[in-house]
Amino acid sequence: MKTKFLTIIYFLFFSITSFSQKSEIKSAENEFKNGRLQQAINILNDAEYLIFNAEEADQSEFYNLKAKVLTGLAEKNIEQSKNIALAITAYQDLIAAEKASGKFKYSVFALEAIKKINDDLLNSALADIKAKRFAEGANKMHTIYLGNAKDTINLYYAASYYKDAKDYNNAIKLYEKLDILKFSGKALGYFAVNKNTGDDELFSSLSARDLSVKAGTHIKPRIEKMPSKKVEIYTNMAFIYLEKGDLDKSELYNNKVLEADPKDPNAYLNLAYLKIDAKKAVMDEMSNLGTSAKDMKTYDELIIKKDNLIKKAISYLEKGNVAIPSDQDIYKLLLNLYRSLDMTTEYNALKARI
Repeated sequence: MKTKFLTIIYFLFFSITSFSQKSEIKSAENEFKNGRLQQAINILNDAEYLIFNAEEADQSEFYNLKAKVLTGLAEKNIEQSKNIALAITAYQDLIAAEKASGKFKYSVFALEAIKKINDDLLNSALADIKAKRFAEGANKMHTIYLGNAKDTINLYYAASYYKDAKDYNNAIKLYEKLDILKFSGKALGYFAVNKNTGDDELFSSLSARDLSVKAGTHIKPRIEKMPSKKVEIYTNMAFIYLEKGDLDKSELYNNKVLEADPKDPNAYLNLAYLKIDAKKAVMDEMSNLGTSAKDMKTYDELIIKKDNLIKKAISYLEKGNVAIPSDQDIYKLLLNLYRSLDMTTEYNALKARI
């Protein structure tokens, strides 16, 4: 008897829940049809907890409607990047639900919608970059990446555009993620010429390029080997950390540049200048000291610290001079530092080589 009673309660609970799910979807659909997108998404967000235990068909209807509402909000420029990312996620949830059920009602449409969203976003991002709206372009490239995290080249472009926009917080966050993912960017690049603009455009994949060629919007397809972007990424990270005042991390990433390319002259120079800049801070501290016994002791300690910083700068430049003996900037700065520490033997030996 007790078991029968529990079965009845269980059946009633899920019947009521199912009715509530359908009712919420219907209400949201009515709001959507009447152009009240914000009201529609509010209903769907409030009802989302109900959908986890729903039948797959109801889940499919829910996510399809949610994706369309979010796309509509994005098209009205309401939190565009956020709503586009959420729309892609809703379509992906729809595909997962239909795959689980084995009943494919909206999956083909969802895949086409995701592709269209990404294509539109990419074109819009490229237009932003051409117009030097780097922050807007970066947001869109990041949204494309969030929709397909396997395509890390979009994360790289987002980071680069955030740097161009001087949004260093977002840029460094994405560059650090690229470093964790061990992204190099070394791959094949798929290019074709845009018939309208005459620009040689890079596509995210071979299939995307070939579709544009078949559609007649692009001509002259070609494939090019893309070099590693490690040096560029680490150089940018070193620069951003320098701008943020984190000299230790700037030094770390300049050293990573040299791990990737031991003959990068800028990395040697940057490392040397980091130590020279640190020396200036020590000299400022020295100039503020008095003449007490304690201050004089501190002064002597700071003299040693200052000289050690210059010696460290010299060590970087000496390595650079060995790696790239023809680089005049490294040569001239090294000569000046030898002279500043009265390193006459080293100074004369270096000068005699040129």
